[in-house]
Amino acid sequence: MLWIIIVLLVNLLIETSVSLTVVVPPDPIVAHVGSTVILPCWISPPENAEALEIRWYRQDHFNNPVLLYNHGKIQDIQECYRKRSSLTLRSDQSGGLKDGDVSLRLMKLTFQDEGPFHCYVSGEHLYDSKEVVLKITDSSGPWMTISISLILLICVLLGLFGLILCKYRGKLKGHEEKTMKELENRVVGDANIEELRKHAVEITIDREHLHPDLTVIKDCKILRDSDKYEHTGEGFPYELCAFGAQRFTSGRHYWEVDLAVPPNPPKNFWIIGVVKHGNFITKDSSALTPSRGFWFLCSDGPRGFYTNTDPPVKLSLTPRPERLGVLLDYDHGQLSFYNVTERKHLLTISSRFSGSVAPLFSPGAGDESALKILDLPKPAEPAEPSPLLSNNSSDA
Repeated sequence: MLWIIIVLLVNLLIETSVSLTVVVPPDPIVAHVGSTVILPCWISPPENAEALEIRWYRQDHFNNPVLLYNHGKIQDIQECYRKRSSLTLRSDQSGGLKDGDVSLRLMKLTFQDEGPFHCYVSGEHLYDSKEVVLKITDSSGPWMTISISLILLICVLLGLFGLILCKYRGKLKGHEEKTMKELENRVVGDANIEELRKHAVEITIDREHLHPDLTVIKDCKILRDSDKYEHTGEGFPYELCAFGAQRFTSGRHYWEVDLAVPPNPPKNFWIIGVVKHGNFITKDSSALTPSRGFWFLCSDGPRGFYTNTDPPVKLSLTPRPERLGVLLDYDHGQLSFYNVTERKHLLTISSRFSGSVAPLFSPGAGDESALKILDLPKPAEPAEPSPLLSNNSSDA
């Protein structure tokens, strides 16, 4: 009788042990106030999650979830997240719940949304939970602080000096609406290429650390594979990478790369991104990860577009980019890519940079077109006042 009881207890422990694996990104997800974000979470290896319980909750509020899915449908959504949260796909290639994708979409983000979100998935005898950290940033910079200060000041002045401010109300209201409109344009909408180019920097190829099967011409701006290079055709030639001669340790830096030289079609093979200074390229793609100091977007011909993140993000980009814009926001840990011709934001990789990083380029192999780093016009500086005008003003 005793051994039967022991066997039953062992079986019970096995059945109730954690044997379902939930996976989330290792780094915090960074998003702006007012935007929409996806908190990725999936089951590995993939399995159908339609019959499982999926519970997203914050900190210790397990019984008051942000979103609860069970018995094949959404059962509950926390009051402050109604009409703002839903289950979604973490990428265009995701199979959704049938493929074990239990990612959460949050819309109209506020500063109160910052912090950890727990993804809890459970079945009849198994469960697992992981934490995704959401970081909220204010993309409008000092304008938001100025706007809030103005609004508070206006409220106080209206309370104390309502009669005095009455005749100025139209002017103040117009200034407030203009300020809020500027903030909104910075948070949402298509890519503002002119705004991005305010952070433009000159980029050149570092000849001293150039792979011998790469050719650089025209002031270290044009890069292509050598005529003598023989590619086996088995996978992307990751070793054919070049580094930018510039190094960055802070701030925002923007550059553009031409991927089509008429009459040739756009390039099918390329890598564009950044790399931690001092790292070396290898043929082994598994070594080219963000944790080892590599961040890039790759175009691998018929295999499509993908990032080197873990897991990789696959994109369906139509039409194929002819000019790619890159914005490195070192301080906020973001690397963003833009289709300059279509004026569209393609992707932002969020990570943590340390030390100095340099631009990273690869022209791939076999394309007719080369990869060309563009010289962007510097933003016009405000003209200095005329000395004659200054003298007249002082005399007055």
